[in-house]
Amino acid sequence: MEKYLICTDIDGTLITKDQQVPPKTLALLQELIAQGHHFAVSTGRMFQSANKFAKMVDEKGSVICSNGSIVNVEGEVLFRDGLSPASILAVFEICVAHEMPLFFFSENTVFYTMRPPAYIADEAEQGRVNGTTLVHLESKEDVICHQAAIINAITIEEEVPEKLETVRKALQEVEGVRTLSSHFNNIEILPAGVDKEHAVERLRQHLDVKLEHVITFGDGENDLQMLRYAGMGVAMGNAADFVKEHASYVTASNEEEGIYEFLKAHIC
Repeated sequence: MEKYLICTDIDGTLITKDQQVPPKTLALLQELIAQGHHFAVSTGRMFQSANKFAKMVDEKGSVICSNGSIVNVEGEVLFRDGLSPASILAVFEICVAHEMPLFFFSENTVFYTMRPPAYIADEAEQGRVNGTTLVHLESKEDVICHQAAIINAITIEEEVPEKLETVRKALQEVEGVRTLSSHFNNIEILPAGVDKEHAVERLRQHLDVKLEHVITFGDGENDLQMLRYAGMGVAMGNAADFVKEHASYVTASNEEEGIYEFLKAHIC
């Protein structure tokens, strides 16, 4: 039997709004893993958070996190690439100049500039990541002190969304930086050359799975590359239209067990 590699985004894809993997999806994924197929989450979340959801499905599940900056297989790091010290400082200075909230991430720490992330401040969101270390960056010197740990970043603007385009243009001028978006209100900031597509390819080669047997699920702009790349790239029903246009297939939404629906129809 040919083995498949199933890679899925987390938010808006694998889990529902209550932060759970829906029951039929969970049972089917675990059945396929027991048969010898491979499973990985592929997310913009930091490692600590991504690993939590991977373990909901498979204790030994692989983790692609920080939008492809880290690939972890059964607890071992296969690949890791973070923002350079120069690009970290440039990103910090741009966001401070435009008064944009900025969050840098390591595997288990959030470094923030203006206010803590929502999952700390908002009780309804606190289940997303438990035990995350928070570090407030008040100055350029603070950034320099912690830059060796930083992998990637995100800036979020809820109140003045038109700022995003201005800041994105400025960030795109920074050497060694790539920008994506996982939601209309944010800019994901990555090392140049890093994305989910290249991370899935590294994992595919490591596991020796044929490209035509790679299945990817996603719903956002940061999923586009891996949806186009995979033998079967599947957009969720809740994805934006431009995401669906780049996928080979469209399934039901995350709230309607879209992953279960597709896998049941195509590999069971």
